[in-house]
Amino acid sequence: MKLIKQLDIILLLIWCILLINLVNVNASPLTSCLASIKGQTVYPNNKTFPSLIIDENLYVNYTPSVLVYAVNNQDVQTSVNCAVKLKMGITARSGGHSYEKYGLGGRNNVMVVDLTNMNEITIDSTAKTAKIGAGNRLGVIYDKLSQAGFLIPAGTCPSVGIGGHSLGGGYGFAGRKYGLASDNVISMEMVDANGNILQINNQTNSDLFFALRGAGGGSFGIVTSFVFRLHETPPQVTAMQFQFKRSQVQQLFSAFNQVGPTLDNNIDLSIALDKGSLSIDGLYLGPLNDARNAVEPFLSKAPKPTSSKFTPESFFDSVKTFSYVAPSEVAKPKHHPYFFKAKSFLVTKGLTSEAINVLSDFLSTVSCDTYALFDLFGGAANIVDNTSSFVHRDTLYGIQLLGQDWKTKAQGDKCVKQLNDFGKEFQSKYTSYFSYQNYIDRDLDDWQTRYYGNNFNKLVDIKTKYDPNNLFNFPQSIPVKH
Repeated sequence: MKLIKQLDIILLLIWCILLINLVNVNASPLTSCLASIKGQTVYPNNKTFPSLIIDENLYVNYTPSVLVYAVNNQDVQTSVNCAVKLKMGITARSGGHSYEKYGLGGRNNVMVVDLTNMNEITIDSTAKTAKIGAGNRLGVIYDKLSQAGFLIPAGTCPSVGIGGHSLGGGYGFAGRKYGLASDNVISMEMVDANGNILQINNQTNSDLFFALRGAGGGSFGIVTSFVFRLHETPPQVTAMQFQFKRSQVQQLFSAFNQVGPTLDNNIDLSIALDKGSLSIDGLYLGPLNDARNAVEPFLSKAPKPTSSKFTPESFFDSVKTFSYVAPSEVAKPKHHPYFFKAKSFLVTKGLTSEAINVLSDFLSTVSCDTYALFDLFGGAANIVDNTSSFVHRDTLYGIQLLGQDWKTKAQGDKCVKQLNDFGKEFQSKYTSYFSYQNYIDRDLDDWQTRYYGNNFNKLVDIKTKYDPNNLFNFPQSIPVKH
């Protein structure tokens, strides 16, 4: 009887060994290599895969080899080591908002390390710092920090990931008061091309600290977490919204050019212009009466608005006001994928009246729905910092020109060509030479200089030091030195 039981056990063990070997035979080198990943791995044969590679921009599409939903640094290390071993491309995806879908690699058959589940937010109220996982979205961060009485300066779209946003600069709410998102990063953890975890700050790996704060999106390694300097939220802020007749555009920009640079740094302003409307959104980091007084030098020179609205509210409520999604969605952000193409221009001395006419005419005649946003820079965002690779510190305002919502590929191709042709001529005649790297544009010529200026060669040296085999690459990544 005992012998029979022993035989049964032996047969069972043999079967298990055969089964394991069968699985290993059927497994691809990729699935075998990633077998120890604690998070989920999703391959193209999974029925959920198509929905998981729909990022913000529907105009650009790529198919990765695998999506790795990392849950810790070890998952990222394993992914990097497998990419090296199998000679695969690898990229990180934080929020999926890359305008050219570089979060999917900018080409097919790349391993995508999705950081969504690396979403720690740990606040140290005494030190006024927060450790923030690279997979967090801005809306979640604003929500959690606001509950503790803090903020970081960052963008207005709640579904943008903190990873790419802060590595490329990160302009938005409170930028004139507290600088760019990247200016407020005081340390990072990054998995490098050797699969090592690096601690990065102004003393340790300080060259990487420089590169990642302004030019770090995807080129040097996979940043898994940040420590941010926090700022106390004011007891009250004031949202400001003004509507103008479109025919008042020249007078409005005359005031914007003249008064914008000297406005109180507690004010953020953004002008929106399309073929039929002209408006301003503004935020003042303080109470209503102070807001009215602070914006008066601008309004006194601007044309009379057709409507104006001042709304005292909490900082987080102002995030809801200017996110233009359902208020309940801000703290639980989701994508709203659509077709679009964007161009970026940085202005240092203000647009001339001729430039305003040219842009206004283009918005009236371009074949797709197109608008221009003008974000006022200045203040802390323009303080030169030699520990940052963000070069655009003399900007008066940044322009984002965005065409969207076409119905067919032919319409899209036509619109994109119009935007590219117009953008090239407009930038050569009317704006500075430079563009904002977070509005990344595959069709931009000499992007190396337009995005990174005189820092580009230094960035190439740093890239070559930390990633000499160019593991982390996409069509507009920092290259290695040849």
